[in-house]
Amino acid sequence: MTYFVPVEEIKFCHKEFFGGNNLYQDIVLCDFDGTISEKDVTDTLLDHFGNEKCEQLEQQWLNGIIGSRECMQLQIANMTARLSELNEVLAQIKIDPTFVDFVDFAQRQNLTVHIVSDGLDYAIQSILKRYKLDFLPVYANKLLYDGQQNWQLQFPYASSDCVKASGNCKCQHRRQLSDYRKVFYVGDGTSDFCVADKVDLVFAKDKLIEYCQQHQLPFQPIGAFSDVLTILPNLINAESVYS
Repeated sequence: MTYFVPVEEIKFCHKEFFGGNNLYQDIVLCDFDGTISEKDVTDTLLDHFGNEKCEQLEQQWLNGIIGSRECMQLQIANMTARLSELNEVLAQIKIDPTFVDFVDFAQRQNLTVHIVSDGLDYAIQSILKRYKLDFLPVYANKLLYDGQQNWQLQFPYASSDCVKASGNCKCQHRRQLSDYRKVFYVGDGTSDFCVADKVDLVFAKDKLIEYCQQHQLPFQPIGAFSDVLTILPNLINAESVYS
């Protein structure tokens, strides 16, 4: 029998995600793939280590036949790589350099930042560690490894009520943040659509810009976290993002 275990235990040095008296604090939820990272991490790994079934599964997801959770679970199961090979690819993935400046700003302002991703926890932490940002809380799907070349996913943040059938229900995270003053969101793609109407303001890239426009949601278009840094300081002290 093959046993799969987490690649490594990830420990966070941060406040509890749920709970606490945060009525005078703001929080920023950040997507990772294509938002913090310059490229989609999961797609990059599948391009290197996936087989032909991965593309078929992607097409089934795009056609609405399967949800994103089922798609990712099956795609990762069709990935073949040793841990050292996986790490070599992850070492080449860069993040938006201005995200470091954004985190510095957030720390000075006592602004809470959480990474909420439908990607892979180990991959995200591995990349953040290179930038000395692995202290940030990451809520993502758990990557499991059998010690050989095989991989699986677990979904600690899935919800049976998730309308997108995602591995990580971002709307569920949002519902747990009622004691924060304002909730901002930074994202770029389809996994961010369902949470976009549940926050005070969206900082949107790429596909998320068009989605916010079509649904008349309050948003600011951005190209990088440097744009967030230009806009956010004027918002965190305002009474309302709509003023």
